[in-house]
Amino acid sequence: MKEKMTVVQLRSTIFLQQNIGYTPENAEQFKQLLMPDCKIYGIAPAGVPMLGVNPAMPMYGMPWRLFKKFDNGDEYNIAFQPGKIDIVLAKEEVYGSNIEKIFCDQSIKWFTSILETQGDMQVTRIAYAPLYAIFKDKDQNSDAIWNLWLKKTVFDGVQSKDINLSFLLKRLIKFGDTEIQMNLLHNIFDGKQTRNDNDLQTVRDVLLLQLDLNSVPDKILSLGIEGVSSFFNGILDIKNKLVDNVTA
Repeated sequence: MKEKMTVVQLRSTIFLQQNIGYTPENAEQFKQLLMPDCKIYGIAPAGVPMLGVNPAMPMYGMPWRLFKKFDNGDEYNIAFQPGKIDIVLAKEEVYGSNIEKIFCDQSIKWFTSILETQGDMQVTRIAYAPLYAIFKDKDQNSDAIWNLWLKKTVFDGVQSKDINLSFLLKRLIKFGDTEIQMNLLHNIFDGKQTRNDNDLQTVRDVLLLQLDLNSVPDKILSLGIEGVSSFFNGILDIKNKLVDNVTA
């Protein structure tokens, strides 16, 4: 089944003890530092009505993001939100290509640049969250696929928890010199992909596998640049084992 998977989105996240809210100075500094020629947008906080305000317009002190579509089709968002920064890549690529390694290397580079501007600021939590799709066709029975996924809820002898179209594994993992207690969250769900090609809209059924590999919130980390680099240099080995576990 792994050979039928497609990467559709990748996210890396660092959590901080303070916000980097929008100011024109912040926006210009990080635009030039990270993605020159990118666009700057606001992010409406969840649950907060923004009546009469253009949601794309950044506002002082509020969440904001940098967006750029590169010539090779990569669409990157770097989102500065309360207490965290997300880097998100939207691009379809065959699973097993080097897109995830390139993304993790880019995340290290950008997070390093951001942290270097913040003095002694430490990372308190960290995460990597890829999203994969399996496009169903007439030869693939949805029930058979679900039966395969739901049998694979154990990893290295560790039983899963909270099974409800998802399951959670907990594992202490060493990244470089730092041991991190990790949540290894699996979400599996049906979905649809809508595409517009030459004014022709097509809808395809997909099965989605989302992993959210994050440090547990109740154990506050104190990671510097080296610790962040070690995490993203090592997380793909863990991710590969998890994917193998549920697709074999």
